[in-house]
Amino acid sequence: MRGLEGKVAIVTGGAQGIGRAVVDRLVTEGVTVTIADMHPEFGPAAAAEVNSGGGRAWHAQVDVSVEEQVAAAVEETMLRFGRIDYLVNCAAVFIMRGVEATVEEWRRSNDVNIMGQALCVKHVAKHMAVQGGAIVNIASISGHIAQPEYVLYNSAKAAVANMTRCLAMDLADQGIRVNAVNPGTVWNANNERFHREVLKMSREQAEADPEIGGRHMLKRVADPEEIAGPIAFLLSDDASFITGENLMIDGGYTAM
Repeated sequence: MRGLEGKVAIVTGGAQGIGRAVVDRLVTEGVTVTIADMHPEFGPAAAAEVNSGGGRAWHAQVDVSVEEQVAAAVEETMLRFGRIDYLVNCAAVFIMRGVEATVEEWRRSNDVNIMGQALCVKHVAKHMAVQGGAIVNIASISGHIAQPEYVLYNSAKAAVANMTRCLAMDLADQGIRVNAVNPGTVWNANNERFHREVLKMSREQAEADPEIGGRHMLKRVADPEEIAGPIAFLLSDDASFITGENLMIDGGYTAM
């Protein structure tokens, strides 16, 4: 995709799932990546795998809800690579709770899913303003629909969707585009574990279930790579006139 080669990106939550797929896709496009992920094992392993394959990446152990850690990772990225062109806010926490959610659960969900993304944008924007840049936030179809026992997650993702529009307006004069993607169900490690251990379903069974795969027009769930491709597009110069958008990547879920 046009304009990606030679650029530098920070991908939060980049050690697993959609984040890891984004890292791999950007590396194939010639992007250098900071993998900002709090996992002490998967983060370094992801960076080592990228570097052994000929790409360029390093791991910053970051809890995105802690501003000091976010700021340190951003400054270290500047010291190492001299620029920051892209930010992909993938880091998230999923707490399945409804009305019975505790104050602590609300705070953790909002601190990571909303404030964490905002903090990352805050600290990269001043560096992006030098040459312009692009940001993609990970929202969800859950921010646009109602689901039972999903109050915490859906509320946070709805906030991300509208925060994206506000940030796009605030940063447009600095040449920074801000968009969000809204995935449907994605078959990553966490979802696989949930379906296997809680719902007692394989992927094939989940996709055949009318309440899971059947909710999507394409009658299946997505692979992480199917989310990473549109994210790479939104970062690239091919999307140079797109900002403030919430792109649905949901197999037709929200169209039905």
